[in-house]
Amino acid sequence: MVVKNFIRAIKTVYTPSVTRLYPEVPSNLPDRFRGLQKLDKSKCIGCGICANTCPNNAIKIVKDGRWFPSLDVGHCMFCGLCIDQCPQEALSSTKVYTGELVKWDHHKLLFTPSMLAREVPLKKEGEK
Repeated sequence: MVVKNFIRAIKTVYTPSVTRLYPEVPSNLPDRFRGLQKLDKSKCIGCGICANTCPNNAIKIVKDGRWFPSLDVGHCMFCGLCIDQCPQEALSSTKVYTGELVKWDHHKLLFTPSMLAREVPLKKEGEK
């Protein structure tokens, strides 16, 4: 048993590494990847179907001039049901999944409609 494990260890020393160098080298994401949602305010009618569909109640409809969805990313499981159920296709999925989403405080994970529409730039933790 010991010899068998030793032989396996010697064989795997010369195989290429499977570890990804994520922070330095970004991962290649598939086209259907579900990251942070993006809101198109010109298409949104404020109907609230996205909020009613969300299984985690991560979406709330708030008044921002008109009625728009706000998102609690800390509770979102990125299932995409809100995107699928939107009758006007105002919500879409992006490839943003880290950097702008990694926060120390929960209140920073509450995305307002202007943040979802990218009218306000998303900042990484530590940026001012």
